[in-house]
Amino acid sequence: MDKQQIQKTIQFANTQCENVDKKLTKKRQQVLEILLNANKPLSAYEVKNQFNKIMDSSIVAMSVYRILNVLESVNLVHRLKSENKYMPCSHADGGCHHQLSIFLICNSCHTVSEINETDELVRSLFKKVQATGFAPTTSQLEISGTCDECQHSTSELIEK
Repeated sequence: MDKQQIQKTIQFANTQCENVDKKLTKKRQQVLEILLNANKPLSAYEVKNQFNKIMDSSIVAMSVYRILNVLESVNLVHRLKSENKYMPCSHADGGCHHQLSIFLICNSCHTVSEINETDELVRSLFKKVQATGFAPTTSQLEISGTCDECQHSTSELIEK
């Protein structure tokens, strides 16, 4: 993510926080920037380590968890439950408004892609869920497998 995109995301994050009477403090902003600059999801401890390398003041893991919870509550980051890692929402510069977040997690290179589907299948699924009387508070689907790039790398090695 380039500097202009990060600035746009930080501006949006400020608005998101203000809309729910929260502040994007300097530490919250720095944690968000660490996630925005990462090329992969990070654990709270990885965020803590990066924060302590680049900031004058240090931070403890418990504070990082609290900050991540706030950022998650205002739809700026997602927690990958299967890996206990965090990543910025792919729509963090314009809001996370999708009904269902779908994460494709590569077992080989550990990249994570977020896709958001609002097609008839998802609408149908939510109608069935509501028909049972169940009221979901969050909805997220994590699918593990092998990304296209790793599949091609593997097939190229096999051919040689």
